[in-house]
Amino acid sequence: MYAQGMNGISALTHDITKKRVLSLIITKGSARNSKIDLIHNLILAGPLFLLAADEWIPSFELPRMVRSKTVEVKQTLAHLYTVRASTCYRLLDTLSAIPAKGQPMLVLDILHTFFDSHMRLPSRLQVLRQCCNHLKRIARERPVMIMNQAMPEPEYEHFLPLLQSIALKTLYLEYGYEPIPQPTLF
Repeated sequence: MYAQGMNGISALTHDITKKRVLSLIITKGSARNSKIDLIHNLILAGPLFLLAADEWIPSFELPRMVRSKTVEVKQTLAHLYTVRASTCYRLLDTLSAIPAKGQPMLVLDILHTFFDSHMRLPSRLQVLRQCCNHLKRIARERPVMIMNQAMPEPEYEHFLPLLQSIALKTLYLEYGYEPIPQPTLF
């Protein structure tokens, strides 16, 4: 396990696009700017499959960041394939349908869908185990990075070890205060 800031995560970008490995990044808080930076660096390196398990996808900030690095904004953003899974069962269905071979994959906030008080904990743990099996299958043929927010939920302590058990690397993202930028109108 390593403790790193966003600079270390950005350096990992090159590593993840070249090696078949499953990496887990644990963040404190939402770390939206760090997620945007990571996605930005990954799509500049080539195609990326993004699986979001929460309701946030960087649709406004990302084009602006890409534009700061290249004039080929549409072509670069065309390298980003995005899927959103709103429940743990949809996440399982999505992961089961993803072919092993393909572009690098980034999964955002995978545990978000498992904090459903309407489902019993053993059922959620079983679905997470199945998701982990699919992630291991996918990681044998393509790089997989999971970026997940640490949660104060008591159940988090049941879920996190399952993710850590399949990850080759677990990184803890340390960062300072991240203000949410207001979009400009003009």
